[in-house]
Amino acid sequence: MINIVGLNKTKLNGFTKTEEFRNFEFAPISELRQQSHIHNPRAQDDDILLFLVYDNQQLAGYLGILPDDVFIKTGERIHFGWLSTLFVSEKHRGKQIAQQLLYAAEKSYNQNLLITEFTPSAERLYRKIGLFEDLTSKNAVRYYYKSNLAELLPSKRSLFDKNKDWLKRFDRLINFFIPYRSKGIDNLYKITTSIDTNLSDFINHQHKNPIARNAEDFQWMLHYPWISTEKEQPDYLFSSYSKDYKMFWVSVYEHQKIVSAMLCSLRNGHLKVLYYFGNTEKVSGILPKVIRKYKIKMMTIYDDHLNMVISKNTTPKPIYKRPLKRNYLIHKAFKEKLGKDFNFSFTDGDGDFSFT
Repeated sequence: MINIVGLNKTKLNGFTKTEEFRNFEFAPISELRQQSHIHNPRAQDDDILLFLVYDNQQLAGYLGILPDDVFIKTGERIHFGWLSTLFVSEKHRGKQIAQQLLYAAEKSYNQNLLITEFTPSAERLYRKIGLFEDLTSKNAVRYYYKSNLAELLPSKRSLFDKNKDWLKRFDRLINFFIPYRSKGIDNLYKITTSIDTNLSDFINHQHKNPIARNAEDFQWMLHYPWISTEKEQPDYLFSSYSKDYKMFWVSVYEHQKIVSAMLCSLRNGHLKVLYYFGNTEKVSGILPKVIRKYKIKMMTIYDDHLNMVISKNTTPKPIYKRPLKRNYLIHKAFKEKLGKDFNFSFTDGDGDFSFT
């Protein structure tokens, strides 16, 4: 018998410490994700944050949702959920359990669902059930400043895992001869892991996309990350650990006032610009200093305008770059509800991308 249980903030609080959780064959959520979901300022008290599905009283799978809000032209706020995690145990497959989880999410969020960063197998499922359709994809550029074969090759083929130590040695050797080839602008800049009054005021007065993140949202992201630098969540399929991970703001000043700011994440030498506000040229110009400071190996940016400015200024200067694409799926009824003229101008960090 299939049974689906939904956990809201109250039920999720302390869930990873329970005996039931410890007895699961696999973890349906990590401790850090649990705390982050509970403290999400956009999560309402009755929002289901995690669906658990049981097959004859045995945990068979789960679906995680990240609640969010979007604002339409009239100023109306529409509550919705990003599908964040979806997993069904192999021994319970063939019973349409994944479909039942999706139908439960659809009902709980009144069809207001969005998806991004999905695997090919998950995409086949989303298309098969016929609830979702494509949105305009986002183009990205990945810039390479150093050799990073020890991270790149094992992610492509598992056979490289056995040679990871040798790849690291090769990276260190070749990177000794690869300099960072740009100094950037001379503006004063400050790196912080919290938001002070000046940065908060600057952020809250900037033009924003329909998700319209504010200083409170960004404080939540900084204080409740999903990635641990101390320990990995046992038996958890999704990302939960990295030896080298941090999230920080870079504020650029001119005449003692902030003229631009960007929220960045850094994981194993990979820099991502999740959000930026203000003068794009200043953001582009200060990136070489950030790249030098943290010895960045590669950087990914999903923003056409910022990538254009970087390309035009040739700052920072990569040794190689390649294009990427991120696809989005939206529930058909949700898209209709938002209207034909709605501008889906998502930022790099929208969805759960800021946390992974």
